[in-house]
Amino acid sequence: MLDFDDKNMRIIKTFLLAFGLLLTACCSAPQTLSLGLSASTIDTTRSTTSDTVVNSPSENSVIASSDTVKSASTTSPSAAENLDATRNSLVSEQFHQLVQWQDKCYQKPSACRVDEFTIVGTKYHQALDEQMSLYAKNNINSRLGHGKREVAIESITFDDATLVAQVNACIYDTVILYMDGFIFNNHITSSHTQWKLQWDNPRWKWIDFQILHREYNTNICQAQQ
Repeated sequence: MLDFDDKNMRIIKTFLLAFGLLLTACCSAPQTLSLGLSASTIDTTRSTTSDTVVNSPSENSVIASSDTVKSASTTSPSAAENLDATRNSLVSEQFHQLVQWQDKCYQKPSACRVDEFTIVGTKYHQALDEQMSLYAKNNINSRLGHGKREVAIESITFDDATLVAQVNACIYDTVILYMDGFIFNNHITSSHTQWKLQWDNPRWKWIDFQILHREYNTNICQAQQ
C-alpha cells in the first residue's frame, strides 16, 4: 500500500506540477504580449518617451539654437554700443575733415568745390556756394596762419530713418578775413552751433548749419571745459 500510495502520490504530484506550470504559462502569456496598460507600465512608458524626446537630436538642436539666441541677446547691447562708438568716431573724424575743407575754401574761394563736402540741392549747399562765389568775386579771403578756427564737438545724435547725424559743436573763431589785401573782418567770436550731416556714400556731408548762441571777444568754448 505504501509503495502504491507513494507511487500514486508521485504521479499525482507530477501531474499537479505539470498542470500548474501549464496554467502559469497560459496566464502569463497575455501579459507578455500586452501593450502595458497597468499603471506602472504606463508610467514607465511615459518616462521612457520623455527621456527619448529630451535626448533626441532635434531637441538638442532646438536647445542649441535657444542658447545661441540667448547668447546673442546678451551680447547685443555691447554690440550696439560698439556700433554707436564706431559710427560716432567716423562722424567726428569726417566732421573735422569738413571743417578743414571749408577753411581751405575761405583761403581760396575761387577754387572751392562746395559739392565735395555738401549735398547738392540742400539749402546749406546753396548758401555756401553763393557765399564762396561772392567772396571770389570781391577778392575776400582768409590767410593761413592769420587766426584759427577751433571746433569742439559737444554731442552727436543720429536719425537712422533719414541717415542724418546732428553734431552740436562749440566754435572759437579768430580767423581774419581780408578784402583786396585789407582787413575785412577780424572779429573774435565763439558760438554754440548745430550741424546736420547726411550719409552720401562713401562719406558724411553737410546739409544744414545753425548758430544757436554767439558771443564776441570771449571764448565760451574754453569756459565750459
